[in-house]
Amino acid sequence: MKRIVTGVAALAGAGALLLGGALPSHAATPIVAASNSSAVAYKLRYFNHSSEGYHASAVLPANWRLVQLSTWHARFDDPAHNRMVRINTAYNGNLGTVTALNQKLKSLKNTRGLHIVGTSTVTMKSTTGQGPLRASTVVYTYRSGNTTRWVATRYVGWSGRNAADVEFSVAGSPKDSKMLGATINKATVSLTLAG
Repeated sequence: MKRIVTGVAALAGAGALLLGGALPSHAATPIVAASNSSAVAYKLRYFNHSSEGYHASAVLPANWRLVQLSTWHARFDDPAHNRMVRINTAYNGNLGTVTALNQKLKSLKNTRGLHIVGTSTVTMKSTTGQGPLRASTVVYTYRSGNTTRWVATRYVGWSGRNAADVEFSVAGSPKDSKMLGATINKATVSLTLAG
């Protein structure tokens, strides 16, 4: 796996987890990941629905509620905890993944209590035949009211392309960072687009 990494153990929660354990498959059997707050079961989920059917699938938390934001943009909310995963499958293929990452960093500049944990650009292997995935990720925390939120945002190019074709984000409590890192990794390598 090719890596360019900055920051403190730059993505212990969102990039390095790919190195350990088996990658998810398209089997219907849920995969379980633990966090400090609760275990999460994963399964293949379908989303991005139009009159033609579903246009995307990925291994995601089994019981998180789907919120379809637009035809190409979906969010899955945990009904029991304040955490989520969001996927935009039509992000901006005209930007490189590192350029998209740098634009995200610039947009965060005035965020209250912002702490950049790290950034990385890696090549990941798709489990669904999408070719090598170029993934640029930023992990950060910020203050929301009296709480601290942990976020990982990733820009992915398909088939080795240096293009931000897809944007993934996961967010929740810092104590859930390991589980959220596993979630963004499972979603990234298992994403399949149709039509």
